[in-house]
Amino acid sequence: MKSLYALALSCAAYAGIASAATTVESVPKESPQKTLSNGQLQPPISYATLWADDKGATHVGHCRLEGLEFKSYAPPAAPQWIGVSPDDIESIAYAVLPPGYVGSWHHAPGPQWVITLQGKWSVETTDGTVLVQGPGEMQFNADTKSRPRLDDDRIGHLTRTVADEPNVQLIIKLKPGAADKRINGSCAY
Repeated sequence: MKSLYALALSCAAYAGIASAATTVESVPKESPQKTLSNGQLQPPISYATLWADDKGATHVGHCRLEGLEFKSYAPPAAPQWIGVSPDDIESIAYAVLPPGYVGSWHHAPGPQWVITLQGKWSVETTDGTVLVQGPGEMQFNADTKSRPRLDDDRIGHLTRTVADEPNVQLIIKLKPGAADKRINGSCAY
């Protein structure tokens, strides 16, 4: 029976469909990989990622979470999409950026998820990309290896509030080394 299950997983992986028995994973936003669970196709769960290249410059990438399972989270409740993050969490904090906030150039203190709860904010990377996020959007900060370059002494990113209201964030900081597989914009865990 185990060999049939392994064969089914191999076929699903070959077809680009992750099994509901797999763990949550990140894939590039445009990846053909899809998750099928209990006859349902998982809706897309997109997020942005900040990352540093080998020279220390920072960039924005776009990824998607796959591998959730369509089931009841609290039976007898109706089924919903559920997945457990493989991230090793160090802490969970709230942050409020006041209206008019403009930070200085910095990199994340470690790998972390930032989920926007209220208001809007922007993140500018050293390559000039500006990412604006509002309520319900999330990003993964993996720019801790950013460093000054010969032609540019900026590191990491610059954050600002957008509009005239505070920006409320939920920050999920991961333990050191938890994001070592996220290299050069990779969406992989």
